[in-house]
Amino acid sequence: MSLAIKNFFVVHKSGRVYFSKNYHGNALDPSLVLGFSSSVSNFSHTLLGEEIKEVISSKGRILYKEYGDFLFVAHSDLQAGSTAIQAILRDVGSIFEVCSVTRKSQLIFQILEITFQFLFGTHDYWDEDFFDLKGAQDIVGMYFGKIAQDPSMVVGGINQVYLETTIVERLDRLITFLESQDGVCGNGTMLILGESALYSRFDLPETRKILQYNKARPLGPATVRYTPVYCNNAWHNLYLVRINSYILAVLTYIDKSYESIASKIDEFRVSFVQSRLEIPIEEPPILLRLFAKRETLAMLYHNIQSGNTIFPQLRPGPDVQQKEILSSFWGFFYNASSTLKIPGVTEFSISKDQYRFYARSEGVHKLYVLFSTDAVSSESVPSIAAEILKNVRAYAA
Repeated sequence: MSLAIKNFFVVHKSGRVYFSKNYHGNALDPSLVLGFSSSVSNFSHTLLGEEIKEVISSKGRILYKEYGDFLFVAHSDLQAGSTAIQAILRDVGSIFEVCSVTRKSQLIFQILEITFQFLFGTHDYWDEDFFDLKGAQDIVGMYFGKIAQDPSMVVGGINQVYLETTIVERLDRLITFLESQDGVCGNGTMLILGESALYSRFDLPETRKILQYNKARPLGPATVRYTPVYCNNAWHNLYLVRINSYILAVLTYIDKSYESIASKIDEFRVSFVQSRLEIPIEEPPILLRLFAKRETLAMLYHNIQSGNTIFPQLRPGPDVQQKEILSSFWGFFYNASSTLKIPGVTEFSISKDQYRFYARSEGVHKLYVLFSTDAVSSESVPSIAAEILKNVRAYAA
């Protein structure tokens, strides 16, 4: 599932290209992009008093987003990826006032802005000496390469490893002990397993940022990594520490070195290992059969409060069939998401060709399910979906 972003640039109004990357197709000349982008931006501001959003040609489009003196520029084809991916990302936004077919790229702008603020501070901090993206190409590339394949990123959620309540309580006590160390931020620790949160005391936005950063830049064979990050309106130190199969994320005040907390982390490591908690050592697969019977082809669950997102693996089948199921699912997803935004609407149902799609919203719980029309009738869909939601809520409790 390609994003169809061909080229991406970050330019400064002083006339400097800070970042340029060709992802596929013909590369654009950075000097020409700088000159053209500066001209249309100045033209829009001078003549209309507005920011430039988009320029469309017969075969492609160039999209813009301004952050202070910086201008983000994305070049894509007119299709901007498959219809299914457009459908996903058109719903995520309403963040920028753009036409729906461009929201894919605008969503990327939003996510990149959040990530850049996490690593570089708000754009008020970005200047010609401080803001250097050459070392962040892996992070930018991750967003362009993975966002279309990760439903949790699409809906603004997180991948979560679900644990028993007693284990969560014991983990919380261990981590609370670590946070008692002078310099470690309160509610500033989490454990990561693979690309999922095992347990986090961060708020949801910080949990998402750290998971995405770890996904873009895995710790690999290293045992510790230090990164200054900007969160909660202040600079902090983020330490990622490997503990066996897990990554421990610790947020400290900016003046605290790793040496000042190393002994406390070692104590936590020993206590954590000796506690012999019954927790997985690798991300457990989330299978569709855990929640639904064979008439269910695909499903997505999202808790908008906790961020927990469940998108089970499709059942085994030919690649062509699985691609068709995914394409149909995301196509229906857009219509359902738009409809569920209407006040008072809590259900959505549609049938087309061999597929039947149903969506339900119950408070913070949102469920989207794709069925085969041959396997279920329209009358039975709500009760089947209710059973699926019941199973999901029990699993994620």
